[in-house]
Amino acid sequence: MKKILLSGVALVALFAAAPASAADVPVRGPVYKAAPAPVFNWTGFYFGGHVGYGWGDTELVGDVDGFLGGLQAGYNWQFSRNWVFGIEADISGTDMNNAAFSHVDYLGTLRARIGYTWDRTMLYGTGGLAWNRSSTFGFHDTDTGYALGLGIEWAFAPNWSTKVEYMYYNFDNATTFGDTDISTVKVGLNYRFGY
Repeated sequence: MKKILLSGVALVALFAAAPASAADVPVRGPVYKAAPAPVFNWTGFYFGGHVGYGWGDTELVGDVDGFLGGLQAGYNWQFSRNWVFGIEADISGTDMNNAAFSHVDYLGTLRARIGYTWDRTMLYGTGGLAWNRSSTFGFHDTDTGYALGLGIEWAFAPNWSTKVEYMYYNFDNATTFGDTDISTVKVGLNYRFGY
């Protein structure tokens, strides 16, 4: 009888202690995961400047080379997660010249761009219309041709991006120089509106 009584008391004590032990266990709230960072979007207008170096070969006066600097403006449209289409215009004043007193006064382009992005980095190809003004002994001529290029652009802040770009210009039958091929390498900085 004593054994039964002691067993009953032990059982009651066990059930009485169980809720107290459960109450002492801290309750864990729901686990929240951080929201994924939004994917960068390249769509919108931009404006900026660039500096660089150019060199070329001309049919009539030989090689030309020198520094250049100017402005660019354009619009990008991101039409999928990774693809961007855009249009860009630029103008560069240059000191590209040679010993024959021939000078490339400026280079300009109006081009399409197609780019592949990895979030804030874009690799792009570009091509379109090009023109230049050249001078020899005070006579000035403007010629048209085409430009093709490759570049990489990195958006280092919500409104700012920087780029490095190679461009090839071809001017067949240029008035001052004859057939002319020019290459440039430029570093640019863009301010992107509305981001």
